[in-house]
Amino acid sequence: MVLIRSHDALFRFVFGEPEQLAELLRSHLPPAIALAIDWSTLRRIDGSFVDSALQERQTDLLFEAWMGSVRILIYVVVDHKSADDRFTSLQMARYVVRVLDQWLMAHPEAKLLPFVLPFVVHHGERPWSAPRTLRDLFDFAGCSQQVASFLAPLQLDLRFHLDDLAGSTEADLDDRRLSAVSDLTLRFLQFLRRRSPEDAANDIVRWQHLVVKLLEHGRGQDVMLALFSWFLAGAPASHETLRTVMAQIYEENLPMRSALDLLLDMGHERGLQAGVQQGVQQGVQQGMLTALRGLLHEQLRGRFGPLPLPVSQHLDACDVPLLQRYGQRVLSAQSLDQVFAAD
Repeated sequence: MVLIRSHDALFRFVFGEPEQLAELLRSHLPPAIALAIDWSTLRRIDGSFVDSALQERQTDLLFEAWMGSVRILIYVVVDHKSADDRFTSLQMARYVVRVLDQWLMAHPEAKLLPFVLPFVVHHGERPWSAPRTLRDLFDFAGCSQQVASFLAPLQLDLRFHLDDLAGSTEADLDDRRLSAVSDLTLRFLQFLRRRSPEDAANDIVRWQHLVVKLLEHGRGQDVMLALFSWFLAGAPASHETLRTVMAQIYEENLPMRSALDLLLDMGHERGLQAGVQQGVQQGVQQGMLTALRGLLHEQLRGRFGPLPLPVSQHLDACDVPLLQRYGQRVLSAQSLDQVFAAD
């Protein structure tokens, strides 16, 4: 089961796959650039270059592809705060230098550098307004034209390509003709991030044609569970409205309804027992036990923050019945002590 709680985890899960990243880029890059890149060569390179102090508001992905015989590194930074940062272009310049440094370390024989495509995806309350090029941050107005003309070419510069979801409408997303995987993910991130469960339910009903298409995709069920777990992480007590909507959409799709029931009933004995039974049928009882432990870890961290080491060690030693008992308690407990009090 794919349980997602944060913006960056959701984006990385969906767009960390070359298929989805390629369609996101193709739908927004200039046509000549999109045609020049051989998307069949696109592959992800592990690692992150974002400053630790900014990881609360940014996540990044690095990919490599070819344009004929020319290599291009595609560096995608996702900004998911409501206000854009005036110095994002400076941060991007720093990240791009790190990308190139890493590439040179891996290719010490290189005589030339690969191209880097810096691509920023922004979703928030307001459209982007900060400078998109490093050159715009220098105070050329504070000096004479002659001095500015001399200094300007000597300054570090970098421009990034911006995909501003905060300035997009649903019609704009329709025009991009994305797959249901990418389209629904962008809609959830931009339009549902602060929606009430009732409003979100109305939106999902309007998008049910995309939901149906999503189920036809190879990643459809995992992505749907990721989307709903992300939304429910911000509205943990709002299951019933969404359950009613999904029952309408999936009336003829019992396997998907069962999966959503398990997600929406996280911690309930019925959902956990169903998961265990499924694991037994698949001959992966031990794997299911590990999944239950991981699920409870996620629930406890979501409710009470980082877990003390003794608590984590205790959970790792629990069997299925005890994990089920804790799963029932975590929904109403006000503290870790209340979850484990009777044991």
